[in-house]
Amino acid sequence: MAIDSDNPFLPHEIITNVLKRLPVKSLIRFLCVCKQWKNLIKTRSFVADHLQHSSNQSPFLIWHWNDDTKRQHLEMMDYKSRVLQGLPSTMISSRACRIVGSSNGVLCVQIYTETSSLPSLLLCNPATREVSEVPQPINNINGEFRVGFGFSPIVNDYKIVISGATLLNNLVEVYSLSKRSWKEIKVGNFGVVEFSPCPPVTANGAIFWSGCFSLEGENNLVIGGGEENYDWVIISFDIAMEEFSLISLPDLLDFGFWDKLTVYKGKLAILSLDVIGHYESSRIDLWVMEENIGASGERWSWSNIYTVSTFSYMVPCCIWLDEIVCKVDNIPEDETALYILNLNTLELKKFATCRRGYSHSITSTYVESLVPVANIHNEKADSKS
Repeated sequence: MAIDSDNPFLPHEIITNVLKRLPVKSLIRFLCVCKQWKNLIKTRSFVADHLQHSSNQSPFLIWHWNDDTKRQHLEMMDYKSRVLQGLPSTMISSRACRIVGSSNGVLCVQIYTETSSLPSLLLCNPATREVSEVPQPINNINGEFRVGFGFSPIVNDYKIVISGATLLNNLVEVYSLSKRSWKEIKVGNFGVVEFSPCPPVTANGAIFWSGCFSLEGENNLVIGGGEENYDWVIISFDIAMEEFSLISLPDLLDFGFWDKLTVYKGKLAILSLDVIGHYESSRIDLWVMEENIGASGERWSWSNIYTVSTFSYMVPCCIWLDEIVCKVDNIPEDETALYILNLNTLELKKFATCRRGYSHSITSTYVESLVPVANIHNEKADSKS
């Protein structure tokens, strides 16, 4: 009995419900099954349904690092299997690069160049092997610059924001993935605020950086040394409204260069490292921010929800569900080791190493998706297929 492809045995709703639960690798193969499936998988509604299902699963840990042969290593680890899976290094061909951010399965990657004052940026989807080069910003940037990336469900758009290292009545540029273009936005009068070199994080439709607020005005910001004249703050960028604001840090937190912004259960958080004595041991505190207007009139409030004692030279990197990913450099054989510290059981496990002295970046919010990134370079999801 012949099967009419236009009248499948299963209703359209059931087919959609089954397909949205499959990994991206399988869906890419199924593009060749029939025209009906291909058209379905490429619709915006299916991409959104598949992403929603993927977001309810455990996120992957993405680990990017460079070795002494100038090769790129882009690896991801599934939370349940705890097995590192290598991704094609050809997705990021440059030696000097870093992951700016991750949102809904899309990575923003900054490529470092020596010949241009303009940043070179890529958007890539590791699951679909799709890579898109972002157009150059409108203006040249003199000196250092900072980049952030994120998604806003309010405007249903992915945006990249780029600014000079100091936010002083500075023109900032924002790239919209839906419009495929940059535009300039004006910054309010915040005084002299300088972004720290630490990577930003994204949560609830906003991008967050740590930064320093000058207490003595323009051209007097001194970071490091014995005469600091600044306060640490958090710089927030609302992706939908395209507006900056400043957030105060917890009163009891002595923020420093070892401390990291992270995301815990969808909320902005801080991993604070306090070294005890002469590096005999250390303590990690997890602070979580709540956004609400309390009796004091403050929009944000902070809570210290975890305090964990660890051995020396362990530096927290990010939160991965209920675990802290840490790195340790002070080990034999010139290596950097990555550990996972479970916040519930306090169990500590080593899971990976790389050569010390070479750049690496870690993100813990990656989920597989079909989100397109304006494909200009598309590798096969499976070279054997």
